[in-house]
Amino acid sequence: MQMFSRSGRHHGRNAFTLVELLVVIAIIGVLVALLLPAVQQAREAARRMQCTNQQKQLALAMHNFHDTYGNLPGGSYGNAGTHNFGRDSWSWYGFILPFIEQNAMYEQLNFEQKINGAADRGGAARKQLLDAMLCPSDDTKIQEEGSASWQNSLHNYVVCYGDASYNSGLAPWNEVDGYAGSAGMFVPERKANFRDCTDGLSNTLLFSEIITPAEENTWSSLGRTQVAMGAGFTTYLPPNADANDRTNRCHTNLGGNLGPKCTQHADWDWGANVVAARSWHPGGVNVALTDGSVQFIPETISLNPWRWLGSRGDGKVIGEY
Repeated sequence: MQMFSRSGRHHGRNAFTLVELLVVIAIIGVLVALLLPAVQQAREAARRMQCTNQQKQLALAMHNFHDTYGNLPGGSYGNAGTHNFGRDSWSWYGFILPFIEQNAMYEQLNFEQKINGAADRGGAARKQLLDAMLCPSDDTKIQEEGSASWQNSLHNYVVCYGDASYNSGLAPWNEVDGYAGSAGMFVPERKANFRDCTDGLSNTLLFSEIITPAEENTWSSLGRTQVAMGAGFTTYLPPNADANDRTNRCHTNLGGNLGPKCTQHADWDWGANVVAARSWHPGGVNVALTDGSVQFIPETISLNPWRWLGSRGDGKVIGEY
C-alpha cells in the first residue's frame, strides 16, 4: 500500500495576494467615482422637488389670503409713507402665517407696532426659522447677528417687487441705471389684487428663492422675510446673476464661490434694493407664478422676458422662455 507523507498534501490558498487586493480596491474606487455623482444628482433632484412643493404651498397660501381679503398683503406695512421699504416695516410674511398653519405665531403679532426696536416685538415670527421657508439645497440656516431688539432669521423664499428695485413702479426710487421699473405683485405700503395683474397671472412672478448668506453683517437686506427691506427680489438681474446685488446693507459672504456679491447702495434708501433670484440648484431657480404654478427657470433665460415676468402690467408679450 502506497503511503503518503503529511508533507505531501496539497493546501489551498486562504488569502488574497497584495496585487489582487490592490486590484479590488481600485475597482471599488472606480465604482464609487461612477456612482457618487449619480447619488448626488438624485439627492439634489429630491431637494429641488421639495423646494418646488414648498413654493407651491406658499403660492396656495397667497391665493387663500386673496380669497379671504380680496387682495394680497402689502409689500410693506407700517412705514407711515407711500414710498420706501422701512427697515422696521412689516412685510407680507406676518400676514400669511395663519395660511401656512402658523396661527400661534400670528397671535403674537401686533401690526400697530414696528417689527423691530424691542425684544418682544414680532415674537417668534421675527426669530424662528420655519422649515417651510427654507430650501433644503441651501444649508446656511442662520439668524442675524446683533441685539435681540433687531435680530431676524433669514429665509429663502421671497416675493417679487417688480423688475427694477423694490420701489418698481413708484417714483422716485423706481429707476436703476436709467431703467424705469414696473410694479410687481407687491409694492410698498399698498395692496394689489389679481385684477391688477393685467399681464396675466401665468405671466407674472409671485415668489422666487434666494440664497441666504453664509456670513452677514448685522441687519442684512437679504432674506429677512419678516422685515420689508429684505423680503423680496426683483428681476432687474437675471437668475443666479454674476452681477452684484445692490442693497442698503450688504452681507459679507454669500457662500460657495460667490463671495460678497453685493454693492452697498450709495444713498442708503431701503426701497432701492436690487436683489437677484438665486439658488444652489444647478442651472436655475424655482419660481412660483401668480396663477399658483411653480416652474424651474433656467439661468440662461433672456433678460427681457425675465424682467417682463417681474412686472404685473407692462403689456409685454413674453412668449416662450
